[in-house]
Amino acid sequence: MTSTYYLSLLSVLVVMVVNGSPVPSAPGWTSGEELAVESFSGEPGAPPIWENVIKVIKLLVQEVINFRDQQFVEEFQKPVEEMSSFIQYQVPSIPTHLSKTPCSASNYNKEACLQKISHGLQVYHVLLQHVKAEYPQSTLLPSVMHQTTVLIGLFKDKMKAAEVVEDLSASERERVLGEVSTGIEWERKTSVHAILRELRHFLVDTKTALRAWGRGAKAASNHDITMVGRGVLDQAWSKYLH
Repeated sequence: MTSTYYLSLLSVLVVMVVNGSPVPSAPGWTSGEELAVESFSGEPGAPPIWENVIKVIKLLVQEVINFRDQQFVEEFQKPVEEMSSFIQYQVPSIPTHLSKTPCSASNYNKEACLQKISHGLQVYHVLLQHVKAEYPQSTLLPSVMHQTTVLIGLFKDKMKAAEVVEDLSASERERVLGEVSTGIEWERKTSVHAILRELRHFLVDTKTALRAWGRGAKAASNHDITMVGRGVLDQAWSKYLH
């Protein structure tokens, strides 16, 4: 082949590597097509396999916010702008915020994080039973509970060992409910507010973690694509010189 051919090939490959495009495979290398990361439609940083989960989370977050705001305004006769004044009301069994765990870090243990998320959602599903007891006529709660159940199933489907996360035992459910179902009416209502507030935080943290995983996977794949491109360039340049 002529030197002009190799120079043309070299120019094309340079453009492909700069633009992050897949490059042709060479013997012994993984193809650029296999290494390429699919586009993250609709959710920046979200891995394609998590897109359905992200959609459910977004829907559930909005439903929780709507219910939380409605309950706050109607129950406490205050505007939502004063919601921060209730931050001191907490529920003992609320799962740890994912932002306080390694789940959003680059060195995360993905399986462990999935277990934390699934277990946390199970706890919230039990806590929502208290919300149901306080607001049995709510038209918003049934969907919140249903979507929470759906999310638990979706996360378990992504685990390598879903059996590790066992359903809460009867005694655990009783303990969780016992922490919020007693007390005067004011305490029970503030517990409802705290549950909805913290569930929203938990869901947002989960979404943030998924995005972080996506960015990490994309960065690793782009690195591999670049290395493959450099290998092809080196091969083409070597042929050109000889």
